[in-house]
Amino acid sequence: MSEKFYRRCPSCNVLLGYTRKKNRNTAERKKLLCQSCSHKEVEKRPEVILRHKERSKELSIKNSGKGNPFYGRKHSDESRKRMKKVQQGLDKKNNPIYQSEEFREKSKRTGKLNGMYGRNVYSVWLKKYGKKEADKKMAKAKKKWSKSSSGKNNGMYGKPSPQGAGNGWSGWYKGWFFRSLKELSYMIKVIEKKGYKWENAEKKKYSIPYIDYKNKKRTYRADFILDNKIMIEVKPKKLMDTPTNTLKKNAALKFCSKNGLDYRMVDIKRLGQKKIIDLFKNKEIILTEKYKKYMENLIEKKKGSYNEH
Repeated sequence: MSEKFYRRCPSCNVLLGYTRKKNRNTAERKKLLCQSCSHKEVEKRPEVILRHKERSKELSIKNSGKGNPFYGRKHSDESRKRMKKVQQGLDKKNNPIYQSEEFREKSKRTGKLNGMYGRNVYSVWLKKYGKKEADKKMAKAKKKWSKSSSGKNNGMYGKPSPQGAGNGWSGWYKGWFFRSLKELSYMIKVIEKKGYKWENAEKKKYSIPYIDYKNKKRTYRADFILDNKIMIEVKPKKLMDTPTNTLKKNAALKFCSKNGLDYRMVDIKRLGQKKIIDLFKNKEIILTEKYKKYMENLIEKKKGSYNEH
């Protein structure tokens, strides 16, 4: 097998292979981009953008009206039935194609079959480009996401804030302070039910230092310490692998390893609304002033809906 010679693309840092050293050295000297970056650069040129626009306009005029190959024609009833079956996911004999168990099994992209299982965008960038470039890309992406969801682009633009929506209700359950309904649910469904001995992890001795993606020093504290050996962080599953939570989790694993603890990030199904209302009415939970008002308004609305019926 012939020897391979390598260099990295000066733009995206991807590894490029050459069969001849001379070719590699020439490309390195001229600082040539990889095929993908080169194509992107060409597509950004004003004359190319203009040419694309002119071509699109030309094709639009050419294929509209009488220029359209299907102009003045209609699909037959048989063709329409056939297209309808395809849309419904049926074959010629009306057997399900797309919704069958066999098709679903073959099409599974969940769990370990998902290409991004156990990874996130930041971790991919970190491996491909290194920390410095990954941090730049993350900052740029956050700015873009912020812009795309601000002002009129925000789904809640012009709408009133929902009263007491989300998991962020805080208060006390039998003297235990909780910062979210997820934490309250964990207290009742796991700690209390299984009789764990526990303490709040919000103490100074459990403070975990970590460096965020902007290279700033931060401190992270989990939620609970169970039986003096398990550190618990209650987090919705969809938020577990965000860049920030990944950094916190990695720092917590190192901290726990040094201090003889086992770290776990867990999700739990939230208590139902009726159960939470009952806990409040029975004075088993005392909410902070803000959420106490939300709860009173919620109970009042419930009464109103019952009276209407």
